[in-house]
Amino acid sequence: MKPGRILITALLPLISGGCHAYASSSIGAVSSGDRVRALLTQDQFTEFEEYLLGGDRRVEGTVVEADSSGLLLEVPVVTVERGIRLDSYHQRLRIPAPGIADLEIQSLDRLRTYTLVGLGAAGLGAIVWDQVLANSRRGREPPPGPIEEDIVIVLRIPFARE
Repeated sequence: MKPGRILITALLPLISGGCHAYASSSIGAVSSGDRVRALLTQDQFTEFEEYLLGGDRRVEGTVVEADSSGLLLEVPVVTVERGIRLDSYHQRLRIPAPGIADLEIQSLDRLRTYTLVGLGAAGLGAIVWDQVLANSRRGREPPPGPIEEDIVIVLRIPFARE
């Protein structure tokens, strides 16, 4: 298999995360279970600073409750590895409506998703096609025959004189 195809095949799962996009929204448009990204005002950030580990005003989480007064978000805090299992710990933050400077809702970008699926299928098809052609080429070649050159072997045996 060619190195370029191996690289593309390895990178495909890494760029598949690009299938999601964020679109501007408002508190009234989100509902329970939506994934959102909220930009906090500076005052709200200073109030939550001890709870936010990243030190960033942008908070991502899942909406637990949403009403005109604000949002209750479930925000991931830390992921702990225990054997082969990963445990994620979350905290819930009540963010009042005046504390949110910008709100974006996560959605699936269909064009990117279909493009990635098409590229992945084309890459996989090219790899399979290449392997099928390589196997068929191997089957057509005759096996190597015996060498028809004369081989002379010279052995020198020294004799010791008494």
